[in-house]
Amino acid sequence: MIYKLFLLFVFTLSLSAHQTGLSYIELKELQTHKIEVVYKKPLSDKKGKDIVIRYPLVCEKMHEEPRKIINGFIIDKYSLWCGKNGLFEKRIWIDGLVSKDRGVIIRYEKEDIVIKSLLRARSPFIYIQQKSSQLTFFIEYLELGFFHILNGYDHLLFVLSLLLLISRIKSLLFAITAFTLSHSITLAFGMFGVVSVGVAYIEAMIALSIVFLARELLSKRDSFTKKHIAIVAFIFGLLHGFGFSTALRSIGLPQDEIVLSLFAFNIGIELGQLLFIAIAGSFLIFLQKYLPPLNKGLRKTAPYFIGMFSSYWLIQRVIGF
Repeated sequence: MIYKLFLLFVFTLSLSAHQTGLSYIELKELQTHKIEVVYKKPLSDKKGKDIVIRYPLVCEKMHEEPRKIINGFIIDKYSLWCGKNGLFEKRIWIDGLVSKDRGVIIRYEKEDIVIKSLLRARSPFIYIQQKSSQLTFFIEYLELGFFHILNGYDHLLFVLSLLLLISRIKSLLFAITAFTLSHSITLAFGMFGVVSVGVAYIEAMIALSIVFLARELLSKRDSFTKKHIAIVAFIFGLLHGFGFSTALRSIGLPQDEIVLSLFAFNIGIELGQLLFIAIAGSFLIFLQKYLPPLNKGLRKTAPYFIGMFSSYWLIQRVIGF
């Protein structure tokens, strides 16, 4: 039975993986109305070929430069001619995006007009009409962070382990605050290059941190972890922050909005984390209050499942070194 559940879990993870990384389209309309286009997509993006940029029918592709690979991105450069009015009051859209894709950041510039947007499956087009607000861009990156944490099963399993270890609300607040503070620090450090750690090592250490908590859940002794859970959460939060920065680097940050998008992404992570804590915490309280036998059974078996999943991730990631 456990073996079947384990296979089902692994299969679910494979289905829920992101299909594509974040691509970029930069359009600069010159005074001659010629439009210079730079299209960048991650080199590691195996599904990138499924995404197609659609321009208005009046647009014609002109000079196209040879494809280049720079800093982990495939770069395509070409020019467009869309008539004397250029792209203004016209629409650009993306074919092939699905709900799990990270999307395409598009930036249009003409003299003092700059329009930016994140195109995703539910809104795969942009209408070139007016200057986009920073609020719109903030919301888009907040959404990216929110759904990233809800799809990050290793991070959620770590938070669930903390919930199972803690019996008092005050201790929970201290632990979550410490975890949030520490991963926010290393998220920023990782993005600004203050500290650089190999992705494979970080991912393996994150899995190991969950294995450690699973072992603590099985232990009946009053260990240092249980006495000082906030300190442990802070230390492991540093690792998880580097994991978030790795994800954000793969998504990418627009250079002219790096602080805003970093802040929005982190806020999105916190909101997703708080939502998970609220749901999981309420469920655990409900079981404890109204279904004590089920609560007791859950607390006995949960550490084994947590240990099994995290051990699988650890082995998988170590093999990938």
